[in-house]
Amino acid sequence: MIAIDAKAMAAMRAHAEESFPEECCGALFATPHGQVVRRMTNIQNALHAADPATHPRDARTAYQMDPRELFEVNRDADRPGWRVLIFYHSHPSHGAYFSPTDRARALWGEPDGDPEPSYPGVAYAVLSVYEGVVRDVKAYAWNDASRDFEEVTLDVAGA
Repeated sequence: MIAIDAKAMAAMRAHAEESFPEECCGALFATPHGQVVRRMTNIQNALHAADPATHPRDARTAYQMDPRELFEVNRDADRPGWRVLIFYHSHPSHGAYFSPTDRARALWGEPDGDPEPSYPGVAYAVLSVYEGVVRDVKAYAWNDASRDFEEVTLDVAGA
């Protein structure tokens, strides 16, 4: 189970709805002063425009976090009392499932070896958005026993 403040959940939902019909992405931190949502820039359209052969999908069906912003997230996670709880993104006009692409991006390791989570202890939330309205939110966390990501319960406090 992952506990999320209602205010943080509302911020993630608003980000997903405002970004529709494109995917949004961001991070949720736990800090000494409560939870903080950090919106991140989806650079997928720029990647697609620059090299459509390498990046055939645009931001309507894919996301790529701005590397500078991801660096800032990692830097902030090193601050005393701060940690990343969740990386989130949206699925416009699709369900809140953890896709094979989502899984691959959340792992590192050799293709023929046992993959490991890129961010141990961090969960991934997927927000399903249809016609600009979030319909569902699901979270996925690494399970050491099954060596895979599994759906976990989101407990929204104050909801």
